[in-house]
Amino acid sequence: MAPTKSNDRILPITEETLPYFLRQFDLIERQKALIEASGGVYYDNKLFIAKPDGSPQRRDRMSANFGQLIRHLEMPHIRFHDLRHTAATNMHQLTGDFYTVGEILGHTLKGIGMSLGISTNLEAVTAQYVNVRLERKKAVLETYHKALHPQKPTPDKGSEPKKAKKKSSEIEL
Repeated sequence: MAPTKSNDRILPITEETLPYFLRQFDLIERQKALIEASGGVYYDNKLFIAKPDGSPQRRDRMSANFGQLIRHLEMPHIRFHDLRHTAATNMHQLTGDFYTVGEILGHTLKGIGMSLGISTNLEAVTAQYVNVRLERKKAVLETYHKALHPQKPTPDKGSEPKKAKKKSSEIEL
């Protein structure tokens, strides 16, 4: 996809999302090798999600593909962009950290102020005092990803099932 209107953002990769990134990087390398082996040109744009030849995906195509998937799965209609709102709402409910969620989404202080109906001069007044560190973004994202992918508790050694005194062939029915 083409660059966003807002500035670039640096977001940490959480333990829960790392396997997805590694799988996508592997797919990119395989696609690149296949294109080059067949004599084609691979457009190395450093994009994480691209067409098989490395060229940018069109934003409307991503949304259309998502819509087709939703219809194919016979799920209720939802727009691709609605996933962003859902993630933002869930992150805020889990952490209560409105500012960091906004930073993760790429919102500016001015934009947040406008959406809340308060001073649009927030950028100049508070930018010198408010600096969301990468660690805080990671904490918010980890909380969100752990809620999406809860770990199964590991059983204690003392909680292992006891062995049966009789074999199943010896049990009378």
